[in-house]
Amino acid sequence: MNALPEPLNDAVANEPVLPAWDRFITARSSDVFCDAWLALICERFVSLRHAAVLVEAADGKTYVPIAVWPAADADMSRMSEAAGKALAERRVVVAPATEPVGHSHVAIPVQANDRVAGTVVFEMINDAATLPALLREVHWGSAWLTNLLARRDQDMATEAGERATGIVHTLTVALRHTKFQQALFDLTNELRRRFAATRVAVGLVRDADVRLVALSEAATFEKSSPLVQAYRDAMAEAFDLAQIVEASGDAGGFRAHGALLRRTGSLHVVTLPVVHQQRIVGLIALEREAPFTEAERRWLETFADLVAPVTEQRMLAERGSVARMRDEARRVWAAIAGPRFLVWKAIAALVVLLGLILALVPVDYRISAKTVTEGEVQRVAAAPFEGFLAEGLVRAGDTVREGQPVAQLDDHELRVERIRWASERDQYDNKLREAMAQHDLSAIQVTGAQLAEAQAQQDLLDDKIARATVRAPYDGVVVSGDLSQQAGTPVEAGKKLFEIAPLHSYRIILEVDERDIGPIRDAQRGELMLNGMAGGAVAIHVVKVMPVATAKDGKNLYRVEATLDAPDKRLLPGMEGVAKVEVGRHKLGWVLLHNAVDWLRLQAWTWGL
Repeated sequence: MNALPEPLNDAVANEPVLPAWDRFITARSSDVFCDAWLALICERFVSLRHAAVLVEAADGKTYVPIAVWPAADADMSRMSEAAGKALAERRVVVAPATEPVGHSHVAIPVQANDRVAGTVVFEMINDAATLPALLREVHWGSAWLTNLLARRDQDMATEAGERATGIVHTLTVALRHTKFQQALFDLTNELRRRFAATRVAVGLVRDADVRLVALSEAATFEKSSPLVQAYRDAMAEAFDLAQIVEASGDAGGFRAHGALLRRTGSLHVVTLPVVHQQRIVGLIALEREAPFTEAERRWLETFADLVAPVTEQRMLAERGSVARMRDEARRVWAAIAGPRFLVWKAIAALVVLLGLILALVPVDYRISAKTVTEGEVQRVAAAPFEGFLAEGLVRAGDTVREGQPVAQLDDHELRVERIRWASERDQYDNKLREAMAQHDLSAIQVTGAQLAEAQAQQDLLDDKIARATVRAPYDGVVVSGDLSQQAGTPVEAGKKLFEIAPLHSYRIILEVDERDIGPIRDAQRGELMLNGMAGGAVAIHVVKVMPVATAKDGKNLYRVEATLDAPDKRLLPGMEGVAKVEVGRHKLGWVLLHNAVDWLRLQAWTWGL
C-alpha cells in the first residue's frame, strides 16, 4: 500500500503525524521502520496505552520485540499472554487485562510468505468504538510489515545461501587431498583469505591433549617455538572452557588468548572448538586486525559444525595399527566399565563367567561312537550235501530251539538208493549163509566183503537221510537267511543256509573315530543307548580294542568290542545305537575345544608353521 487510509474520526485526525512520517520515510533499518510504523498507528488512537511489534528471531524458535510504544516498560510483559495466543492460534486475540482494570489486550498476527512472522500487540482502554477502527487500521497498514518481514526473510535466505556456498567451497579444500596434513594446511590458507586474517591455526585433540598441526602460510614450523606454544595454550584454554573464545585488547579475562595477542601483535582473535558427538576433536584460531561481525561468527560456527565429522573421519582413517587396537580396546572397556551399555556389560559378564566355567570346572570325558550288536557266537546252518531244497522252515528273526528243524532237503533219491542197497545187503546175507553151510571158505570171504560193502552204503544213506533235515545247533535267533521262496532250487554242499546267534549272549561293536581311539583302553566302562531301546541306557565295558582301521563314510574307524554288564532280554542282534565310553576327567573347555585345537595343530604342522 502506498499510503495509510484517511482518519476514521475527527479525534484521530487532529493527532500530529509529521514527526513519525519523517522517521517512517527516511528509515534505513528494520527497527527504525517498525518503530515509526507503530508510532503512526498508536498516535491515531488516544485510548492506546502500550504497544509492541514482535518478530521472529534469527534462530526461528522465539519472538523478540523490534519496536515498542511509547517506550520500553517492564509492565509490558503482561501483554505476552495475548501475543503468545495469537501466534499459536494464528488469529486476532482480544482478551481483558487483569490489570490495570478496564483495559484490554489486542494481539494481531502478521503473516509473511504464508507463515506467521510476527505479531502486533496493544494495551488499550476498553472502548467498543475504537477496537474495530484499530483492527481496520492495523489490517490496512500491515502490508508495510508484511513487505518488511518478507524482505527480511529473503535477505536471511540469501545470506544463508551465500554462507552455505562458502562453507561448501571451504569444505572441499579439506576433502580434496589424500593426506590430512596437506588438507589442513590448505584449509588454514583458505580461511585466512576468506576472513582477511593475519594468521589461522588448526589444532587437533588426542587424549585430551591439544596439538598444533597447521599454520597458514607455513608449510612447516618448529613445534617447540614460543609462537606454537602460545597457540597451544590459547587452544587449550578454549578446550578447557568448551566454548567459543573471542578476545581483543586485554583479552577480557582470557589469559592465554591475551598472551597470544601480545606475542603476535594482532588486535582480535577467535578460537572455535570443533565438536563431534559432544566431544571436541579440534580447534580453529583466527587472528586479524578488525573485529568479527555477527554474520562471520555464524559462518564460523556453522563451518565448525560441518567440518567436525570430516575431521573425526580423517583422524580415524590415518591412525596406525597400534593406535587402532588401542582405541578399540578403550571403546570396549568404556562399554564394559562405563555407566551405559548395559547389554555390553551383560555380554562381558557372561563371557567371563563362561570362561571361568570352561577353565575350572572338571567333567567326565566320554567318547561317543556308533554301535551295532552282534551275537557272541554265530553258527552257520549249511547244506550237508549237494541236492535240492525241499522246504525252508524258518527265516531271519525267528527264534529257534536246539535241534529244531530249520530246513529240509529233498531225500527221495536217497531213500530209493537205500532200498536198493538194503535189497543187495539181504541178497549177500543169504549167499553168505549158503557158503557157510557148504563150508566154502573162498565164497565166505567174497560174500562177506560184499555184505559189508552193502551195509556201509546203507549206513551212509541213513546218515544222509538224517542230515537232510537241517537243525538248529542251539537255542538262538536266526540272524540271516530266508529260503521260503526257494523250494526246489539246487544247493551245493556247504552252502550257507542260515546264520544263527545264541539268545541273550551278545557283543557290542563300537566304531570309534581314529581321532578318539587313543584314550580307549580295555575294561573301561560306558553306557549304551540303542534305537530300539528307548527305555534308558545300559551299562557296558570294553573287552577288546582291535588295532585295525576300516574306511567308512570318508573316515577311518576302529573296531572296539564291548559287552553288557548284565544280560538284557530286550537286546536283539543287529540293533544300532550310540555308546559313550568314559576315559577320564578333564576341564570342560578342553572337552569342548581339544578336537579343534588338535586339528589346528595338524594343519599348522602340514603348512610348515
